[in-house]
Amino acid sequence: MKRNPSPPRDPIQIEPHHLAEFVDFRSDQGLIRLHEQRVVLLSAAAMGLLRKELIDTLGIETARRLFLRFGYADGYHDAVSLRDRSKWSSPLDGLRAGIVLHRLEGIVRAEILEVDHDGKTGRFHEEVLWHDSYEAEQHVHHYGRTSAPVCWSLVGYASGYASACLGHEIFFRERECLAQGAAKCTVVGKDADGWGDELEALRADFQGESLGREVERLREAVHRRLQDLERRERLVTKRERELNLLRERVARHAASKQFIARSAAMQDVLELAARVAPLDTTVLVYGESGTGKEFIVRMIHDQSPRAAGPFVSINCAALTETLLESELFGHVRGAFTGAVRDKAGLFEVAGNGTLFLDEIGEVAPTVQAKLLRALQEREIRRVGAERTIKVHARVVAATNRDLRAAVDAGSFREDLYFRLGAFVITVPPLRDRREDIPPLVHDFVRRAATRVKKDVENVSSDAMTALMNYSWPGNVRELEHAIERAVIVARGTSIRLRELPPEVSQKSRQRNTGDSLDLQALERATIERALERFGGNRREAAEALKISTVTLWRKMKQYGLVA
Repeated sequence: MKRNPSPPRDPIQIEPHHLAEFVDFRSDQGLIRLHEQRVVLLSAAAMGLLRKELIDTLGIETARRLFLRFGYADGYHDAVSLRDRSKWSSPLDGLRAGIVLHRLEGIVRAEILEVDHDGKTGRFHEEVLWHDSYEAEQHVHHYGRTSAPVCWSLVGYASGYASACLGHEIFFRERECLAQGAAKCTVVGKDADGWGDELEALRADFQGESLGREVERLREAVHRRLQDLERRERLVTKRERELNLLRERVARHAASKQFIARSAAMQDVLELAARVAPLDTTVLVYGESGTGKEFIVRMIHDQSPRAAGPFVSINCAALTETLLESELFGHVRGAFTGAVRDKAGLFEVAGNGTLFLDEIGEVAPTVQAKLLRALQEREIRRVGAERTIKVHARVVAATNRDLRAAVDAGSFREDLYFRLGAFVITVPPLRDRREDIPPLVHDFVRRAATRVKKDVENVSSDAMTALMNYSWPGNVRELEHAIERAVIVARGTSIRLRELPPEVSQKSRQRNTGDSLDLQALERATIERALERFGGNRREAAEALKISTVTLWRKMKQYGLVA
C-alpha cells in the first residue's frame, strides 16, 4: 500500500505556461479544442443560471442527481482523453494531472490532504480540499446559505475522473461546503467497498434509473400542462372572438337606438349588459334618474333569446299598493270593488318575454313578499284567486335608490334584494362620464333642430365649456331638455352661452368669476357679459367696455370668443 499523508508533487508538469500543449484556440474558425475534443467556454454566471433553472423546474433532488451524472460523464471523458495523450507511471499520476487540469479550466483549485491507494486490492481513500468552488458561489448567489453541500457537478467530475484513472468504481462525497458557511469545501473519495452501507445510495445517485423515470414523469407532466395551456388558449381565442362579436352587436344596437356611450365607464356597462343578456338571470340596474337605465334594460331584452317575446314594463312608484298588486299578479272577478271581470297580471302578459320593474325600491312590503314568492317559485296567485299560475317571464328591475341602505333601514326585504341583485349593473351619472357630453350635445342639437325645424348646427366653445362644467343632477334627460330649449331660443346657427338654461349659464359665470383673482379670467367674463348684453354687437360692447372695436376683436380672438 502506498500512503502519502501530505499533498504529493505533480510527477508530470502540467503548469499554466504549458496550457498551449492541451488547448488549441482556433479563433478564425470559432473552435477551441482540449486534447483533440471540442470545448466551449461558459461563464460561471451562465452555469449558475442553468443550475437555478433546473432546480426550479425539476426540484432540488432531481437537479442534484442530474448534475452528479453530468459531472461524472465529463470527468470520465476527460480522464480517458488525457490518458491517451500522457504516459502515466501510475494511476495516481492521472489523479494529480486531473487536479491541475481542473485548476487550469477555472473550475476549482484542489488541494490533496491525504491519499491511500492499493493497486492490488483496489482499495482507495482520498481527502481533498476545494478552494473557491464556483458551483457553491453560484448557489449561494441565487439561494443563499444552504444546509447541505451543493458542489454536485464537481463531486460527479471527481468520481468519474477517478473511476476512469483507477479502472473501477470510485465515488466522492462532499462533507463540508462553502455554501454551508465553511471556509473551504471538503471532499472524500473511496472505492465501492469502502462506502459500506452507503454504496447503494451512491450508485442510485450516479447510475440508478430513478432520474430517468423522474425526468420522464416531469416531461409527461409538462406535456400535459402544455396541452392544457393550448386548450385554454383556444378557449380564450374563441371567447375573444365571441366578445368581439358581442361588442359589435352592442355597438350596432346602441347606434340603432341613438344611444351615445363613448366613455369607458359606459362601454363597461354595455359590455356587462351584453354578457348577461343571453342568460336567464335576474338583473338589477342601478343608477340615478335620467342616466339611461331603461335603455340598458331594453338592450338586455333585445339581445336575449326572449327578444321575440313581449317586453312589459311598469313603474312601481306610480301606483298605489293595491293597484300595483293587481297590475303585477292580476285579479279575479269580485276580488274587490270594481273588479267586474278576471284580469291577467303583467307576469302572465309577459309570457316568455321580459318583465321590467322600474323603481323597484318603491314597492310596499306586502307586495315585496309576493314578488319574492314569484321569483323563487316561478308562480303567482291572482288577487282573490285560490289556485296558482306558473309564470315564465324573465324579471329585470331598476332603481335609483340604494337598496342596500334600504335593507339596513328595514324598508326593503333583504331576501328580495339578494334575489333581484343576482347580477347588478350600475349606470354611472353623467358627471362621472363627462367625455360623453360633447357627442350627446351634438346628437341632441341635430335631433332638436330637425324636430323644431331650425338651422342650428353647433355649440359655441363657451357654451360647451358651460355644459361640460355643469353637474347635471338630472343626467342625460336634463341635458337633452337643456339642448332642446337652447335650440328653440337660438338666434343663429350656433348655440351661445346666453341661450342655455339659467342654471347652466349662471353656474358657468360663477365658475369663471366668483372669487377669482385671475385678471384674464375676469376680463374674459366681462367681455362675454358685454357681448351678451348687446346681442353680439361689437361696436356697442366696445363702447360699454371703453375700448376700441379693434381691441375688442383682438381680445375676443385671444379668449376664443369668436364664433
